[in-house]
Amino acid sequence: MISFDASAGFPKPINLSSLPDEQTALVIKNLNLFYDGTQALSNINMRIPKGKVTSFIGPSGCGKSTLLRCINRMNDLVDGCQVEGEILLNGKNIYDDNINVPALRRQVGMVFQRPNPFPKTIYENVIYGLRLQGISNPRVLDDAAERSLRAAALWDEVKDRLNDNAFGLSGGQQQRLVIARAIAIEPQILLLDEPHQRWTRFQH
Repeated sequence: MISFDASAGFPKPINLSSLPDEQTALVIKNLNLFYDGTQALSNINMRIPKGKVTSFIGPSGCGKSTLLRCINRMNDLVDGCQVEGEILLNGKNIYDDNINVPALRRQVGMVFQRPNPFPKTIYENVIYGLRLQGISNPRVLDDAAERSLRAAALWDEVKDRLNDNAFGLSGGQQQRLVIARAIAIEPQILLLDEPHQRWTRFQH
């Protein structure tokens, strides 16, 4: 695992084993995962820093995506999946029985390898999560849409067709739209499962 400060320009090694609590976003302790009794993750222990870009690097099939899905409990949706151990977010184990899983997924967003836009306009895709939170102020929604689309490097390509259906975008544009939708709600943590694989080249 590599962790570095994205603003620094070049990777800067971080000693994760001695990372202080105030600089830690997540703590993973003794994590094991089984699919129908077959172990897929074995005794994972790590600390993930706040405000940094952290990458999991390894060959296909080694469990990177499985681990990411543990962090916002997407594996709950898989029949026969059993998780042991702890993942601490803000000092609380996200696998405790009293955890509100939908609320957790608002704190820990995720973008998958394949784009999954909703059958709505580009604009409504971006602000979807904000509407679910009860936000209806047009100015707030407009500002969030522009900010998120700019952050996802998509604003210049879609600013004149925000009311078009998102399915009319290219595959790479759809993936950047999904990223914009994820960051619009400003999650504490954003998980990216190789979303760049389907990006199309775009003009600066």
